[in-house]
Amino acid sequence: MLRRFGSFVRLTSGERRLALQAVAWLVVARVALRVMTFSTIRQFVDSQSGSSAATDSDWPLAVRRAGQRAARTMPASSCLARSLVGELLLRRGGHPATLRIGVAALPVAEAGGTTRAELDAHAWVESGGLLVAGDADLHRYTELARFGSDG
Repeated sequence: MLRRFGSFVRLTSGERRLALQAVAWLVVARVALRVMTFSTIRQFVDSQSGSSAATDSDWPLAVRRAGQRAARTMPASSCLARSLVGELLLRRGGHPATLRIGVAALPVAEAGGTTRAELDAHAWVESGGLLVAGDADLHRYTELARFGSDG
């Protein structure tokens, strides 16, 4: 814990602010996914826009790092919650964002030698070709839904 605090203190003030925003929004996203409909959450995220960092080409990478820090702070957060936060921070920074949701079949062996498939769902967000949130073996997933635009 002390090591993580030391790492946080060494960040620039902008990185610290963004990391704290990511953690706060991650808390909000986790609660929202439990008590609100996805449609309502989408309306909120879609309404977010900004221009403060639109010319800052490093913003998507900064959001990616802040999201990774938040995920380490709250490790039980779903990929959907983390991706919503990434999308929200990108939009608030004036950058395009595309949230994608996909599924992959996972073969599961059962007793008696039979095999059935279970679905593994995953969410990720991209901006300008950069994967900002939802690191995984993405080629396994068939995209089912896409929200936002990658400009």
